[in-house]
Amino acid sequence: MRIYLTLTAEDRAALESARTALPLTPGRAAWAVTAQGRTAFPGEDEEDLEYEALQDAVHVAYSTGSPRERALVIAADVPDTTIVEAEDGGAFGVRLTAEASARIASFHVTELDAAAAEADDTDPALLWFDAAEPAAALAFLDATAAAG
Repeated sequence: MRIYLTLTAEDRAALESARTALPLTPGRAAWAVTAQGRTAFPGEDEEDLEYEALQDAVHVAYSTGSPRERALVIAADVPDTTIVEAEDGGAFGVRLTAEASARIASFHVTELDAAAAEADDTDPALLWFDAAEPAAALAFLDATAAAG
């Protein structure tokens, strides 16, 4: 199943080592297309539902960082049997129930920092980076902090 993860310090260390998979522990929050999400957005196709799950992860990432920081979300694949819908994660929230190795599919970095995105009042625009480009994704993420 495709999940969306907000970047943690442990994830960052793995990405800086150019790993193609992330070790995930039970209880880790993520976002994915869920039955609840399908019910909340009837008639939406799978791609639109994935977009909604990704945007939920982006908004959580924004809320945990500085207003002047961009957010990075990791798209990754895990076995379906390792996740359950989260009670507190909104329509797309899931939690890991077992250790899993998440195969990285791509990275998504917000174009704007959190404050600018809030002022824009639309879904944050995302730049897509291939799974083979963790260094480029992290460099773009850090560009705001270096400039500020």
